[in-house]
Amino acid sequence: MPRFTPEQVRRRQIVAGALALVLLLLIGGCTAAVISALRGGDDVEAQTQPEPFRADDAAMDIEGTPADAPALENLPEGVDLTPDEAMGLDVSSHQGDIDWSQVAADGYSFAYIKATEGAGFIDSHFQENWEGALGAGVTPGAYHYFTLCSSGAEQAADFLAAAPPVDSALPPALDLEFDGACDELPEEAEVQTEIDAFTAAVEEAWGRRLVVYSSSEWREHYGLPVTDGRPDWLFSAGERPAQEDWVVWQLRFDGTVSGISGGVDIDVIRLELLRDHAAIPEGEGAIEHPVGED
Repeated sequence: MPRFTPEQVRRRQIVAGALALVLLLLIGGCTAAVISALRGGDDVEAQTQPEPFRADDAAMDIEGTPADAPALENLPEGVDLTPDEAMGLDVSSHQGDIDWSQVAADGYSFAYIKATEGAGFIDSHFQENWEGALGAGVTPGAYHYFTLCSSGAEQAADFLAAAPPVDSALPPALDLEFDGACDELPEEAEVQTEIDAFTAAVEEAWGRRLVVYSSSEWREHYGLPVTDGRPDWLFSAGERPAQEDWVVWQLRFDGTVSGISGGVDIDVIRLELLRDHAAIPEGEGAIEHPVGED
């Protein structure tokens, strides 16, 4: 007795033919990939390599400060805002829970919010503050408090994990101070190498230059070559900064703001100048800073 009928044999031939066709297609696809790789892999890489992030500066906007805003009471006596300036503040978990609707009602239209410090530390109120500011119509920006106890690459990775690029946000900011720094201060060359590693990674990811804030102690000890070609965030009490091209002016540490308990850092921003100084021209990347040059 035959093992298969003619009909069964015909069906098996059809299935075998279909399987052979599928196998041929698979082998052909793999062969094409191998050939492409042997030729340099240009086609494969073009399909898998993402385009670098390019910031859309038009998406970054800040509301003007109303002429009767309570925020203006924090300005030094005799100082008025110019048409291109707006009031804001910078905060961290030290301010506790913030009522951002009251902050906005006072006339503050931007806020730099602490995201990370060193490596392995995310500010406990960062996400809450970011979402609260956005919900109240306050334009947020994230800042990183740099420390000398971990590498710049590690700090950049942690910052970017906490604060990934957002077109409508302010450019990220770098805070250089000695509070909480290591007991032994590294040599200038080592510090500059780590700062360069941080700025290169963050600026490539965000598509904007970092805004840089520094304490007087930092500037006296290490100088400040990192600010070359980057927007400056300066502190000046009682009067405008002497340096004319500042983009953010911190005018006091003890400001009064509705919705926040205790003193707050108060700032003024120049949005158009910030856009200009933070922009990275096509084809440019990280800025190199020879050690010893301020």
